[in-house]
Amino acid sequence: MSILLLIVSCQQYDKQDRVAKDEVVIDTQMVKILFPPGKDILTGGDGAISIQIDDNRSFWLWGDSFLGEVVNNRRAESSPFVMGNVWQLLDGKSIKTITGGTLVSPESLLKTEKVDGYPAVLWPMHGFVKNNIVHVFMSTIVQTGKGTWDFYWHSIMYYRLNLLDLSVIDKQELLTEKQTEAHFGFGVTEHEGFYYVYGSNPQKDFTATLHVARARLRDDKLQDWEYFDGNNWLYDPKGSKALQGIDIPISEQFSVFRYDDKFILLTQDRFKPEVYTFTADTPEGPWSDKKLIYTIPEGKDSTLFVYNAMAHPQYGPEGKLLVSYCVNAKNIPDLYKNASIYKPRFFWISLDTVFRSPDPPVASGKPLR
Repeated sequence: MSILLLIVSCQQYDKQDRVAKDEVVIDTQMVKILFPPGKDILTGGDGAISIQIDDNRSFWLWGDSFLGEVVNNRRAESSPFVMGNVWQLLDGKSIKTITGGTLVSPESLLKTEKVDGYPAVLWPMHGFVKNNIVHVFMSTIVQTGKGTWDFYWHSIMYYRLNLLDLSVIDKQELLTEKQTEAHFGFGVTEHEGFYYVYGSNPQKDFTATLHVARARLRDDKLQDWEYFDGNNWLYDPKGSKALQGIDIPISEQFSVFRYDDKFILLTQDRFKPEVYTFTADTPEGPWSDKKLIYTIPEGKDSTLFVYNAMAHPQYGPEGKLLVSYCVNAKNIPDLYKNASIYKPRFFWISLDTVFRSPDPPVASGKPLR
């Protein structure tokens, strides 16, 4: 494994930046930190999945990613493109981009073998860090052709990595498509001795429900998996049922986290630009108090995709939440002509306003810089 490394000195990401109590405030600083100018660095990607290490450091995981250099907001057609997973380490003052391969030919950090003769990649999901071990879930995606949608979800992988150098301790195939329809691996939350791991279950009628599994951390490894059937916890993943109280199709990526003794689900409507929150008293729900917290403005642009809003609760002062969403172009050449498209957007919300006020927050016209 080789590491593509860039350390960029930048301004400390100030956790005390002002966020108006009754506003959604656009953030322009985080994207500058994650995608700084330079050569042989990350210049675009989607996913924007963050895993907190400690008070100062987080891993950021990306799916399909561009590397290289951007000049005048344009990227060369020869720019390296990585399908699968690219990692970053953000410590508040520096950013480090981590891949496999070499500087000239970067590859996914974590790779997998072919499936039924077809090439496959590992798409990043979510995870946590405990006792200097990174626990992370990866989705095995199989490419059956060269078309945009010629792929399918095959399995959920559970990796344990050394925190120091991200070398693989071990890996485990948790579930395959034959064992479950739910894509467990997002919204990982610890509560009362269990780690709860959530997943979406997309259906042919374009619904997508929320499911949850849980496991105990024994000998630094998640074991004794159980799945919630609406009333009880079962060992059979096929018994998993949709969690109650959610009336929109769950996005493939989403977040579940704790705030003020509540469990908060943040998800984008799977097919629309609206971002919602739901709350629950227990990890399995039922979920209620649906709130529309933001409507993504790029959703009005017919040339773009907007998708997979996620929360990053480790950032910001008390009561403020940083949220990201992904943007992509429907016309692939646009990603080379306008490099700024293929980067996440960020905004802040006030948790007090969102979860205690009947009215949706008002968007501020001023970006937070």
